[in-house]
Amino acid sequence: MIPKRGFFQPLNTTGQIGWLWWFILLMIGLIVWSEMSFKLDIIPIGYIVIILLLSAVMIVRRRIYIAGPQLFLGRMFVSEYEKISLATVHNWQLNGHILSFTRAGRARKYWLSQNIADQIKEYMNTHDGKDHS
Repeated sequence: MIPKRGFFQPLNTTGQIGWLWWFILLMIGLIVWSEMSFKLDIIPIGYIVIILLLSAVMIVRRRIYIAGPQLFLGRMFVSEYEKISLATVHNWQLNGHILSFTRAGRARKYWLSQNIADQIKEYMNTHDGKDHS
């Protein structure tokens, strides 16, 4: 298998609340801009651009690398990676883009980018062949 890289988002309560606040702030900017009759005023347009850049940072800051059954979860500006081995983690499953498993007594769920999800499916089909439910 060729090592691949992509992005992930944790699907926990804190992550979901963060994305909901991002959406609320984006909508506030769009509402203010629409109340100004969509005039090309620098303040609401700058605000919307900053909120959109914030979303890009929220996505890009969480990187994942996969090499065979090894997953390496990294974060921007942090040189350490969390290593997860699908060969040693029990009861893991991949539903679409969502990888879920239990590690250290804690249930974890991650949304994975398409190329990473495809790589895990390929690993499941070629090397594993068993159900992880």
